Amino acid sequence: MAGEPLTTLWDDILSNNLHADGGVYFPKGKKPEALLKRVLELATNPGDWVLDSFAGSGTTGAVAHKMGRRWIMVELGEHCHTHIIPRLRRVIDGEDPSGVTGATNWKGGGGFRYYRLAPSLLERDKWGNWVINKEYNAGMLAEAVCKLEGFQYAPSDTVYWQHGHSTERDFIYVTTAHLSHEQLQQLSDEVGPDRTLLVLCTAFRAKPDRYPNLTVKKIPKAVLSRCEWGHDDYSLRVENLPKAPLKKGQMDLGLDGGKASTPEGGASHGR
Repeated sequence: MAGEPLTTLWDDILSNNLHADGGVYFPKGKKPEALLKRVLELATNPGDWVLDSFAGSGTTGAVAHKMGRRWIMVELGEHCHTHIIPRLRRVIDGEDPSGVTGATNWKGGGGFRYYRLAPSLLERDKWGNWVINKEYNAGMLAEAVCKLEGFQYAPSDTVYWQHGHSTERDFIYVTTAHLSHEQLQQLSDEVGPDRTLLVLCTAFRAKPDRYPNLTVKKIPKAVLSRCEWGHDDYSLRVENLPKAPLKKGQMDLGLDGGKASTPEGGASHGR
């Protein structure tokens, strides 16, 4: 049958009202939502993951969300806070009438999580030795080490050595101090025979096997042992990220049980 040849020139989706898309002003950088809709229609199916590593004003995430795709966006600029997050919140709340909202019959729902990329945990000192990055305070270090060691970060308000736990009786303590025999013995006594404690410190002056309820490791050596070197693929294991509770009045997309949250923590991903 006769028909028009395919072309890569799409002049039928140029927006005369591009500045209104998403309710954000992003001159010479914002793409029409109609353009992203066509791209995603050609290349993806509902439920697929869409990656945009230069998120800009968040058009990719907004359109993917309205089309029932899951998405990941990465952005280094400050407009992650001034443009992308406010725009996506309007999409989720059903308060964005612009772009492809009508074409997709979007009513709102779903959610996303926002994460701030932390600085490198390790750095080399002037002699070339690995040390803990000076940008890390005590809380940041404890939280990072908990993640590496497989513990849930949950610092106690009353017990200084409880920075996290893996079970109800297994705890972790992270410190940059040099621990003496007396300090380790005091820790062992406080932990007691019915609990265990993983201690990570910069140095210690004792034999660890003297304390049956303690496991003592040095940092950064323990951190280095968790690193992967010489791999072509550094795949992140993030399948066990905690889910935030659904807020009152918030809708769920129904795709993989997505729930909304925006913890301060810019990479973000959504459903």
